[in-house]
Amino acid sequence: MRILVTGARGMLGQAVCLAAPAGVELITPGREQLDIADPLAVASWLDRTRPEWVIHLAAMTNVDQCQREPALAYQVNSTATAHLAAACRRCCAGLLLLSSIAVFDGQKPTPYDEMDLPRPGNVYGDSKWQAEQVVATLPRHLIVRSGWLFGGGPADKKFVSQMLALAPGREELAVVADKIGSPTSVDDLAGGLWRLLREEASGLFHLVNGGEPVSRYELARTILAAAGLPTRVRPVTSDYFPHLAPRPGMEAATSHKTNGWLRPWRPALIEYVHALQRVQAVSSS
Repeated sequence: MRILVTGARGMLGQAVCLAAPAGVELITPGREQLDIADPLAVASWLDRTRPEWVIHLAAMTNVDQCQREPALAYQVNSTATAHLAAACRRCCAGLLLLSSIAVFDGQKPTPYDEMDLPRPGNVYGDSKWQAEQVVATLPRHLIVRSGWLFGGGPADKKFVSQMLALAPGREELAVVADKIGSPTSVDDLAGGLWRLLREEASGLFHLVNGGEPVSRYELARTILAAAGLPTRVRPVTSDYFPHLAPRPGMEAATSHKTNGWLRPWRPALIEYVHALQRVQAVSSS
C-alpha cells in the first residue's frame, strides 16, 4: 500500500510514520516540496505518485494565530484540504483527515460523540469543520477527531513539556481548572489511525485515549506527580490566562465506534513523562 502523509514532520506525523505497518510505502513530502495551498502542485503530486490513501495531518493549529489571521487559517485548514480532496477524487485515493474536538463550542456538559452537531466557537474550529464537510463528500474518506495530544519527545513544546519546564524551582503553578479534555498520546492515536485503515473503515470517528475526562489542573498534577516534582498546582479560572480566541469549556470526547481501542490516558501519560526524563538525563550526562 502506498500512502502520502502531509505534515509528516510534525508531532503526530512522525508517530504515524514510525508506526507504519510492514509493506506500506510512505510518501512524506515536506512543505518546501509540496505546498498544499497550491492546487496545481497538489494535483501534480497525486497524479505522479498515485497513493491509495492520503493521511492529511498538516494544519495551522495555533488557535490564537488562527483567530488573529483568519484568512490564513481558512487557506491552510479548509482550502488546502479541498485541494487534496479534489486530487484524491481524480485519482481514486482515499483521504483521512485529522480533525479536532474544537469543531464544537464546548457548551455541552458531557463529552462529545460522533452524533453531536458541530458548532465551532472560534476560527480554528470553524476552519476544521469546513474541511470536514469537504472530505465527507468523497467516496473513500475517514474523518478522525482527537484532541489534547501529547508526545514528540525532546521536540515537544506542548502542555506536558511546558509543565515540566516551568515546575523546577517553583513552589506553585497556576493552571486552569475549567477546561476539560481527553489527553491523547500521539503514539496511541497513530496506532488507531492505522487500525482504521487496516480495517477499511469509512466515515467519522472520535479517537482519544480512554479514561475519565480531566481538567488542565488535574492533568498538571498528574504530570508533576509522575515526574516526582513537589511543585504545588493551584486551580484558577480561564480568566486568569486571557486568550484572543475563545476556548471551549468541554473538549473531551467519547466514541460509539472506537470505545476501548486506546488505553486509558493516565498510564500513557506517565509512561511518556518517564520517557522524557530518561532522554533529559542522557542529554545532560
